Amino acid sequence: MNEIPQLRAIQQLGRTYRALMAAFEARIGLSMPRWRILLNLHQSGERSQKQLARDLRMDPAALTRQIKTIEQEGWVERHTDAADNRLTNVALTAAGRALVARTLPRRTAFVETAFGDMSIEEMNELSALLRTLEERLREE
Repeated sequence: MNEIPQLRAIQQLGRTYRALMAAFEARIGLSMPRWRILLNLHQSGERSQKQLARDLRMDPAALTRQIKTIEQEGWVERHTDAADNRLTNVALTAAGRALVARTLPRRTAFVETAFGDMSIEEMNELSALLRTLEERLREE
C-alpha cells in the first residue's frame, strides 16, 4: 500500500483517539465527555448549559444528552436560571462532587501512565503539532 504520509497520519490519529477514549473509560469508569462535564463543573461551579457547551467546545445537543444521563445518575442537577428563564443551569450534586474527588487520582494516574517517560519537550512538540492541525481543520 502506497499511501501519502498525511493519510497515514490521519489514520494514526483516529486509532490513537479511539484507544485513548477506550482506555480512559476502562480506567476511570466514565466516558471522556461525561468526565469533562463533571470536571468543568467541579472547577468552575454552577454554569448555564450554554456556557458549559462553549467552555467544552461541545455541540449543545450532545451536551444535553450527556447531562440527561449524568443527571439520572444523580451527579448533576439542572434548574432554570433565576435571572434569565431562557437558560438552564447545571451544578454538581454532593454525589457528583464525591465522584469527582474519588476519580481525580485515577485520572492523574491514567495521564502519567499514558505519557510514560515522554519528556516535557516531546509533550510540548506533540501539543503544538496537534494544535496546528486543529487550527487548520477549524478554518475549513
